[in-house]
Amino acid sequence: MAKVKEHLKSAEEFYEAGLTEFQEGRRLADTTRMREGCEKIFHAYIEATASLIQKSGLPEPESHGDRWEALNKLGERRLIEIGDAAFLYLHQYGYYQGKIRPEAERSIKEVKETLDYIIRKLTHES
Repeated sequence: MAKVKEHLKSAEEFYEAGLTEFQEGRRLADTTRMREGCEKIFHAYIEATASLIQKSGLPEPESHGDRWEALNKLGERRLIEIGDAAFLYLHQYGYYQGKIRPEAERSIKEVKETLDYIIRKLTHES
């Protein structure tokens, strides 16, 4: 099991790599690169929320449903909404279906907001 700091580091790395890949793919009209970028950004959300959940003392989620339940217990309704959108627009449509919808841009920004929020929250609690 990864530690809180490892999850955060992974989240930052996945986000930066995903954003670069997404933007480069858009610039080159390369849908495959955009798809890969979407998946990495979605995984950044997974890693970031895993750090928050783990830091709270709850078990690390094994599924998206477990993640929803844990975030709900923590009162993180906004993170649930962001995760639902990221799952739909980045993971499902973007990566699996190769359909980059306009909502993907908003979801990418919200994942970054989530990462920044969790870093601030965990840094403040330490």
